[in-house]
Amino acid sequence: MSPEHTFGRGSVPVELTRFIGRADELAALGALAGTSRLLTLTGAGGSGKSRLALELVPRLVELAPAGVAWVELASLGDPQLIPGAVLHALGVPAQTDAATADTVADVIRDLPVALVLDNCEHLVDACAELVDALLRTCGALVVLATSREALGVRGERSWLVPPLQLPAANADIAVLEQSDAVRLFVDRARDVVPDFRLDERNAAAVAEICARLDGIPLAIELAAARVRHMPPQQISRRLTDVFALLTTGSRTAIPRHRTLRAALDWSHDLLPAQAQVVLRRLSVFRRGFTLDAVEAVAAGDGVAGDDVLDLVSLLVDRSMIVVREQYGQARYQLLETMRLYAEQRLREAGEELRTQRALADWLADLVARLEPVFLTTGRRTAFRTLYPELDNIREVLNWTRMHDPLLHIRIVGKLWWFWFASRFWNEAHRWMTEALALPAATEPTPGRAALLMAAGGLAAMRSRPEEAIPLLEEAQRLAASLGEGRVEADAFLYLGIACGTAHAELSRQYALRAADWYRASEDLYGLRAALLLLASADHAAGDPDGAMAHTREALALARRLGTDRELAMPLQHLAMLLLERGDVAGARAMVLESLHGLERDPSVPFTHRGIEWYAATIADDAPRAAAYHLGMAESVRRFIGARRFPWDVPYMESLAARLGRTLGQQEYERAFEEGLAVPATDALDVVLHPRAAPASAAAPNASQPVVPARAASVTAPAASVAAPAASVAAHEAAPPSAAADASVRTAQPARTPALRVLALGPFRADVRGEPVTDWPYAKPKELLVYLLCHPAGRTRVEIGGDLWPGNTPAQIRNSFHVTLHHLRKALGSSDWVVVENERYRIAPDADVEFDAAVLEAEVRAALVTRDTDARTTIDRLQRALALYRGHLLGDESAGAWRDEPQDRYRRVYCDGALLLGTLLEERGDVRAAAETYESIVAREPLHEEAYRRLLRCWTRTGERARALRHYERFATVLRDELDLEPEPETLALVQQIRSS
Repeated sequence: MSPEHTFGRGSVPVELTRFIGRADELAALGALAGTSRLLTLTGAGGSGKSRLALELVPRLVELAPAGVAWVELASLGDPQLIPGAVLHALGVPAQTDAATADTVADVIRDLPVALVLDNCEHLVDACAELVDALLRTCGALVVLATSREALGVRGERSWLVPPLQLPAANADIAVLEQSDAVRLFVDRARDVVPDFRLDERNAAAVAEICARLDGIPLAIELAAARVRHMPPQQISRRLTDVFALLTTGSRTAIPRHRTLRAALDWSHDLLPAQAQVVLRRLSVFRRGFTLDAVEAVAAGDGVAGDDVLDLVSLLVDRSMIVVREQYGQARYQLLETMRLYAEQRLREAGEELRTQRALADWLADLVARLEPVFLTTGRRTAFRTLYPELDNIREVLNWTRMHDPLLHIRIVGKLWWFWFASRFWNEAHRWMTEALALPAATEPTPGRAALLMAAGGLAAMRSRPEEAIPLLEEAQRLAASLGEGRVEADAFLYLGIACGTAHAELSRQYALRAADWYRASEDLYGLRAALLLLASADHAAGDPDGAMAHTREALALARRLGTDRELAMPLQHLAMLLLERGDVAGARAMVLESLHGLERDPSVPFTHRGIEWYAATIADDAPRAAAYHLGMAESVRRFIGARRFPWDVPYMESLAARLGRTLGQQEYERAFEEGLAVPATDALDVVLHPRAAPASAAAPNASQPVVPARAASVTAPAASVAAPAASVAAHEAAPPSAAADASVRTAQPARTPALRVLALGPFRADVRGEPVTDWPYAKPKELLVYLLCHPAGRTRVEIGGDLWPGNTPAQIRNSFHVTLHHLRKALGSSDWVVVENERYRIAPDADVEFDAAVLEAEVRAALVTRDTDARTTIDRLQRALALYRGHLLGDESAGAWRDEPQDRYRRVYCDGALLLGTLLEERGDVRAAAETYESIVAREPLHEEAYRRLLRCWTRTGERARALRHYERFATVLRDELDLEPEPETLALVQQIRSS
């Protein structure tokens, strides 16, 4: 074939509709096409892979002037016919049914040709085999493929085609018109209704259609075609039956593109049977899921638990599941159209009840395990675990209310501390009220007692005693009859809160009864709260000294607890007492410390209280700013449906009246309304970081500026406070020192660490003295050792580049999180590996012993102590060097990253052995020194200093022949491997040995 021949002329299809958007994607792909000879566009069915490939053809013409051939594989069923299809697209007459890769290669050989293999997914193995063979033999060939999954050929660049750009929620028409998804809908709608346009009547419906269809081009085109029969508003309403709605009458469309259901059927039917089962079971998750959840919900009834993660990875590779990262862990999600499709498949398989039950059981167990954690320093981790599950929680609560009321009641009750830590108090109130109304809730069970306490506690915190007291009184009686001591004590506590200042003595009695149980149970969390309640009762009874004493004790307990939210409460109470004593600066220091703590550990009720008391501390200097802050506090209260705490009411009403007199009532109300306009979710930021105020929030006028929190006077609290509060600055996290990055500890004799990892030689890991055996494959072991070798932590990108070089970012993200899941599961806890500043590391406070780190630390310590205690140094070195049993990770497979730490640990071993040999020689134990030097040359065959010392030792023991044999072996290796001669010092030593 002559070079002038242009291949593929006429094979590239011509589209009859306009290409919309994707400018950024085309630019990125155009640049990428010039860096790789194989580029594969992957994505779900209908994502626009083929159309995007068609738009890249002009770029391929630049790269392949001999021609571009488009090979349409969708209708091809026999993989043996692929080479013939390629030849046909190239325009080469041939016996296509007998063609092979060699036949194709003979035609194009070294000519600059581009092949577009469209729709490879059902023939992916055969396509991969052909492409690999052609790229190896045709040096100028460029291949662009489209497929649901990457081909897996060496050197391939895989690029996931994203959905179309969606508009922001509630965007105006000008913004909607810039959205690629909306532009596509409008363009295709005009194909069937030429005068269609976006206007105020239909804009919101068009935006909703695009969002509901996840920005999938095929789905949007099918929806737009319906404009011929109904307006967008009606289309939007009927999207609940998306698969019946989205069809087209086009006779020329690819069959699987005539309906959305057909497109998804095509993808589904290419899956292995078990993957089909997993896919349909995943439809019960409303907003994503973790790997733990997948294992619990998808396994069983035909799917082995050990296979689940591999099947999830397969679905990711097939672009049917997307992976996103949140709080350092992977969350997997089905796009909504795919989820609805899988949900249909679930119903058709008759597995809906079974799978919903599995989801409910998993979530109930998760909530039960995390409930007590919300009262500890692990609260933020617990919240970050449950918060992403909020939509799944709602789904499970809706399902259990109908199908398992007792489980529903139990879950709602155990969510109390999650709701308390969140801003969803109004929603929590609805769930609790509806749960108590269920017939099953009348049974006198621990679940009912906990639910009554939760509902009553929430009502008490919202300052609604008329609701709280009946619920809490019943909760206390039921808990007493069931022996539920903690629930009974909590009921007494919240009864005391509900009584408030109106019944101060009764509140005191309740607080004392709660405090007795908490003290006997050593429950610092509850005792701290009971002491604050006693302080409030003292204050209401006119006993300031008693109030101060109880507040001091509560503050001391809160500092022992170490949780910012629990510390904020006594700090605010102390601020109130100090302010009443005239110590404005001390009060401001307390309230600012509380607010900074709440920024780290949020609590909505104590946020609004803290903002109010901050307003009180600036009232004299900036009365308008104080009024503004009172308005912000009210904004937060309204957001969660709460009222002001009863013991704060007298002071705050007096403060409002004073500010009204100072500013004038009209100006006070204007400033208050400006504060009230600040969104509740922004209020704390506005107080602590005034420049963070949203543009929508009207700031106080310049004549009365908000006092910047960080510029405010912060002085030490009054000397009478027993446990002085740390300054706000002391709570700002300092950057960790280099020493703090040492997340492993050196070995201690007769001590069993929580986790011991031996990696210098055959790998072994023990958790609390028991060997870990649940390793599904080698990669989790490698990840563990990798993190131990990088104690300061590494980003996911860095880890992926080292452990999965050459993989695409999407592949790395999935592989990493699956491997991390297996590692945490094997070790029995997720606490071993943490994420700090987007870096994954072994928890710095974990009790971990890593043999390589012990070796390094002990050798370093020996170098320091050698001159002071030789015997101790020898013992230390012998114990440390015994840890070196071979290469890092032994015979386990690992990436090239291992080379650097392996070389370092080998050098450490050699340095330690050289020192040990020296000390043994100094003590006269020459033979033991020689054996030590021999251990060095066994690991470092070219370590010339060790050889010289070895020669001297064997000569001193009278074994000159042995010494010379060592030299000959060394010299031979040196010449054979490096083509070098021994150093002059070595040659002189050998000459001396020979002549002696």
